[in-house]
Amino acid sequence: MHSWDQIVQLIAAGELQLLQRTAQTTERYHKYKQELLQRNTTVVDVVVDEKLQWDRELLRQLALQHQDTPTAILSSPTLYTLLPNDFPYDFPSEVHHLVLWSKLPIPLYVANSRQQVPAVRDLIERFLRTNLERYRVRTYAWFINYPHLQSVKTISHIHLLVNSPDVNCITEMLESGFRPVEDGK
Repeated sequence: MHSWDQIVQLIAAGELQLLQRTAQTTERYHKYKQELLQRNTTVVDVVVDEKLQWDRELLRQLALQHQDTPTAILSSPTLYTLLPNDFPYDFPSEVHHLVLWSKLPIPLYVANSRQQVPAVRDLIERFLRTNLERYRVRTYAWFINYPHLQSVKTISHIHLLVNSPDVNCITEMLESGFRPVEDGK
């Protein structure tokens, strides 16, 4: 298990492959995937159809509609959903592993590289900072896994790590969600 400082350092260094689940959580995840396979479904199907309840045709239309406007990703609360990670990484108990799922592709990385697109990175950072301030959260980190590390590749998502012992704050955040930055604090 990594300390909070180590987590922040690994993310800053781009060493995302070192952020992993415990052996027990990994085993539980693989068992879950096997159960889904027996039901003739996939993790993506469950995430999109059951957890998020998003219409796949709408997702295709939105991706086409906004393919040239990457800043649209966080422009409306109808375009994203915040949920807890069902299979969180191996973090201390006060680090809450949340996932911000996006209906639009999030073009954070320059194709085939670890290099981030500054405008997209800055937009995500401003969005998260502004929203987390509403919940009195100051200690957080975020990342998007490199494509080769993603276990759910079809739906773009941001891993949000909130370092807080305040479980009520996390509950409130999950219930009330995030607002576009343009809507103010």
